[in-house]
Amino acid sequence: MTTSNKQIEFLARAIVNRLEDRGLVEFGDAEEGIQLVTTTLAENFTALDIIEQEARTRLGKSLGRDPKNDEVEQEMQRVAAERNFIL
Repeated sequence: MTTSNKQIEFLARAIVNRLEDRGLVEFGDAEEGIQLVTTTLAENFTALDIIEQEARTRLGKSLGRDPKNDEVEQEMQRVAAERNFIL
């Protein structure tokens, strides 16, 4: 699952706007806040893609077939735990 830069930026803008609307955070420059959230989201989506690929590779080797979605999800949890990444 890859996420386009436009989708990430759209999500970042929505997050920053919601945080500011609720008074939870105030960015001196909204564009800087959006860039910060965009970078963080992009890094996390990349890490998620890498974890999913690792899980599919491991399962493919051990099962000898394409894994089911629930199997991939469980293996992703294991891979993420090994890397201290919270899904």
